[in-house]
Amino acid sequence: MARERTGPEERKTGPEERKVFHTDRINSERNGVRRMWWAACWVASELKYLAKRDPAKAHADGLHLAEQMGAVAADLNKKHLDYLNAQKGGRSRV
Repeated sequence: MARERTGPEERKTGPEERKVFHTDRINSERNGVRRMWWAACWVASELKYLAKRDPAKAHADGLHLAEQMGAVAADLNKKHLDYLNAQKGGRSRV
């Protein structure tokens, strides 16, 4: 007879299970934006587990990843602004 789950301690997954779960979810997604979102979710999940084992390393890795993602976001934002400025003939937004 199967035992019922009683709490979050019963739902723990190992690294192999998490990898299979997340890679399947990422690879099955056709939309690039959603694929990036699922990859970011996986990163957050792995950082959560790393924070339990080594908080200092998780902090450093989180800062490094945030810096990289911030640079990508700033680049996308600049491209969008350039696109908008080109659409209106380069006129000032003031």
